[in-house]
Amino acid sequence: MPYPLQNHLRRLGGEVAAQALAEMAQPLRPVRTMREWLQQSFGPTLAARFFDPFHRLYTAGLYDRIAPQDAYKSPVDLGLAIRGALSDTPAVGYNATFAYPDGGLDVLARRMAAAGCVEYGKRVVRIELAEHAVHFADGTAQRYDTLLSTLPLNRVLEMASLATEAPPDPFTSVLVLNVGAQRGKRCPRDHWIYLPHSRAGFHRIGFYDNVDVAFLPAATRAQHDRVAIYVERAWVGGEQPDAEATRAYAEAVVRELQDWDLIGDAEVVDPTWIDVAYTWSWPGSTWVAEATGALRRADVLAVGRYGRWVFQGIAESIREGFAAGVALRTL
Repeated sequence: MPYPLQNHLRRLGGEVAAQALAEMAQPLRPVRTMREWLQQSFGPTLAARFFDPFHRLYTAGLYDRIAPQDAYKSPVDLGLAIRGALSDTPAVGYNATFAYPDGGLDVLARRMAAAGCVEYGKRVVRIELAEHAVHFADGTAQRYDTLLSTLPLNRVLEMASLATEAPPDPFTSVLVLNVGAQRGKRCPRDHWIYLPHSRAGFHRIGFYDNVDVAFLPAATRAQHDRVAIYVERAWVGGEQPDAEATRAYAEAVVRELQDWDLIGDAEVVDPTWIDVAYTWSWPGSTWVAEATGALRRADVLAVGRYGRWVFQGIAESIREGFAAGVALRTL
């Protein structure tokens, strides 16, 4: 199915399309959780086919307890849904168009870093708010007047020994399995695929080389007979598979991709664990405001996607970084 599902209902057949449209046309009632929002927005028919099972995987089972979030990723437009039940529709969504830097995002990051002073390999282990000092794993420390932090909000509170009255909002961790393989006969040209079901439990497959062929080894780019893939699976924050479970999962993913004929022989399989990958909120939560307020009073400004505990894209994060730098210079 093309993205987004709700704008291509004719692919599901006339009976299903009619039922889905009737459900989407119902008046909206107040909702509290993401699952309730999905049911209200898309109706039981589409929820059962895609939105419920996908978001169960995407949120590691949290979707029936967390607040609705990221509505712009699933645009609801009844007019376009009706049009899509009969004919083609224009591309919509948060990534319908995008800009990709020449040379890649890593080149852009290095060029921005060259304009400042960056110390690599310095891992923060403790923040002493009273002393206005950051302590590092190598035993060194750095004093500050105002500290700008892009680290995940929950980790900064731990490092600063700060507690909140509100319970911390949840997060999910993601195991990103990077696979370099021979290209299968059914490998698509899409940038990524959302999956409501998979045997191994992953919810998304992305194709690096469909964004830029430079992700492939130079010797294979002309014939494009290889594929560079990432596969995402979510865990509730605080859980992490051990080495043996990770190895078994990686093998299961490769078998499943081969069964679908997306890949042939896997030549490189490399897992990367993202501890705080996606941030969520409990309904009615005041934790973020309480946490960022306590840090601000201690001259620590939490910024960015993880510092403010919000989802935002790369371009917005870069803009916020420049704005935060300007604001810091005026303090």
